[in-house]
This record gives sequence, C-alpha cells and structure tokens, in this order.
Amino acid sequence: MRNMKLKSLAFLFVCSSLLMKAQTTSSWNGSGVVLSAEGYIATSNHTLEPGYHFEIDVFTNGVKKTYRARLEKADPVNDLAILKIDDPLFESIGAVPFTYKVKDVNTNEKIFLMGYPTIDTPGETVKVSEGIISAKSGYQNEITQYLVSCTIRPGYGGAPVFDNAGNLIGIKSSMNKSSQNTGYVVKISCLHNLLETLPQMPSIPAKTTISGSSFSDKTAALSKFIVAIRVKKEVIPETTSKGKKMVVGQAYGGGIIFYVDNTGEHGLIASNDDGNSKRAQWGCDDLLIDETGTGIGSGQENTKKIILVCRKAGSEKIAARLCDQLVLDGYSDWFLPSKEELNLLYEQKEIIGGYEHGYYWSSSEFATNFAWYQHFDFGFQDYLNKDFSYFYRPVRAF
Repeated sequence: MRNMKLKSLAFLFVCSSLLMKAQTTSSWNGSGVVLSAEGYIATSNHTLEPGYHFEIDVFTNGVKKTYRARLEKADPVNDLAILKIDDPLFESIGAVPFTYKVKDVNTNEKIFLMGYPTIDTPGETVKVSEGIISAKSGYQNEITQYLVSCTIRPGYGGAPVFDNAGNLIGIKSSMNKSSQNTGYVVKISCLHNLLETLPQMPSIPAKTTISGSSFSDKTAALSKFIVAIRVKKEVIPETTSKGKKMVVGQAYGGGIIFYVDNTGEHGLIASNDDGNSKRAQWGCDDLLIDETGTGIGSGQENTKKIILVCRKAGSEKIAARLCDQLVLDGYSDWFLPSKEELNLLYEQKEIIGGYEHGYYWSSSEFATNFAWYQHFDFGFQDYLNKDFSYFYRPVRAF
C-alpha cells in the first residue's frame, strides 16, 4: 500500500540553509505552518526541490518578512518534512495558539485549511478553504491519511488543516486527481512521530487557545503562523570564510554536504551521482589490506591502502581506484567512504539523491576475501566477497 502511495506522489526533497544573499530568482513552492516559537515548520516533502535552498515568507498584518531555512527532517513515505528557520534576523512569531488533535476526528466533521495558493498572484494574504472530512482513510484506503472535501488549489501543498475548534489535525499532501474539490491530508499522528526524531522536540501547547473564538477570529489568530515556502535557485559559491557554519544539504566543494562535525566547519561531501562505472568490484581478492578503519575520517586512508595493494595485484577497475581517479568541478581528492562514513551517507540519501537500488561498497575490509557494504534500500550493513560488483559513491572531506 505504501509503495502505491509512493508511486502516486513525486517525492523530492533537499535540505539546505541560505548562507548568502540571493543572486537569482526564487519560485513559490507551497505552504507550511509554524509549530513553535523556535521556528520549526511543518510542510509536505514533495514541495521541496533537490539542490536548492529555502526561504520562508511570513506575513503579519500585511507586512512580509523573509527568512532563510534549513531542512531538519523528512519523511518521504508519509510526505512530510520539518524545516527550521535558520536566520539571525528571525524574531519569534509568538506563542502558538493551537495544539494537535490525534483522536476523535470523525467523518463529516467540519475542517478548514490555510495556505498560499499559486493560481494567479498568490498575494500576501493567507487563503482559507472550508470543508469536511469525507473519509478517515485516504488514497487506496491509506490509514495515515484523511480524504477531505474542500476547494483544493496548487500551492496548498503543505498547508495545515484544522478542525472547527482550531486544533491541528493534519498537513495537506496531494489533490485527488479524479476530483478537484477533494484531496488527501496526512494525519497529525505521522507528524508527531517525525517530530519525535528531532534532537529536541518543539514545545507544543497542551490545548488550543482559540476554540471559543469566532471563525474569523480563529483564522486571524492562525494566519501569522501560516507561511509560504519558496525555493531559491542559487548555488552557494565554493569559498568559505573562517567561522562560517556549514550545513548538511548545502551544495559545496563539488557535491552536497552529508556530514558536518561539531565545529560546523569540517565534514564530508558526496558527489551528486554514483561513479561513472556504476558498479565495480571491491578488489584485492585473496589479499589482506593492512588495517583498514571503519570509523569517520578513515575512508581516505583506506582508499590509499587499497589502491597501493591492488596496484601490485594488477587490479585497475575497482571502486577505490575509480573514486580516486574522479575529478569533479576541479576537485580530485575523492575517496571510497569507510563503513561508518557510508552509513552517514545512507542516513542522508534522500537529501543527496541519485542512488540505485541495492548494495554500495565501503572502503572497510572485513577479511582477506570480504569487505563491508550497505544496502541502500533497507540500510543494513554486512560483508560479502570482494570480487562482487556493487555500486559505489565517491566522497571527499572538507
């Protein structure tokens, strides 16, 4: 069922933080809702594009403020994403007036969604669409969704959906292609599960403070928490200054950053695609490489050791050598990631993109005839024969 759901949606996403002033134009992509004073924002994963950065437009009393944001977490299966405003100019919007409603959402119950549709000129006034819960399951009877009946327009992707009391019950996901006046909403329980994976879960009010207000007063109170999300068509330059904090998902150094250490100034970059040969042997079968490491920071040295030993063995088209030979955007210090570096890459695979279904080699040896690999569909790591041909992804350090 989930596979069918995935096929029904074009799930693309990236994470990044806009570190410089815009140099090119931006495009209006969807809507979102601010969940806390810290600037966490919920939206739909499919509204986010790979390779770019995010800007958040907040409208308060007709005044627009724009902040840069980064992707914190994504759930492509349920089409959810959490952004966080990452801008020194950001000022708290104030106390959130709503809470979550997980249970007791019933068929024919009145609901409303709020967002910024893209038909004609979106304008700087949030739009409200009223309707009802048509069914407590969504596409192909998916139990993580509601089917709602209301006016659905492009740009509402990621818009929050509230019950009549002002409780947040879900996030607008996709339109029902068979009817322009119905759509699918991801239930708030899925969003709560995603928020729990954050290092620090945003503080959510215990109850909604606007339940007794008139409908117009409810929407007025909620409007400043409804944001427009734009994707910035900008590539960050390859130069950095001392003290600048780098972020996962940032385009930098010939690829995309997938790991940053505690200083924020050093980490690992993945190339945008797999190696040119796509598949290659690990190599050096029947030869033991002297003490390859498995930890973060050992992949480059592993690669050098593999090339040295395998050169003596006459092996040329092996994963480590192919990574070492890569020259991309002027960078020639690519290597085959270690076991732990490969796992970090797997954890950010949706951000980096371009992966195949199956096994990827690490540069960490297990024994004379075996080396560690990772399955990029299911995430498990194991070891197999060095003469097997698997995928590989070049990485480099900064």
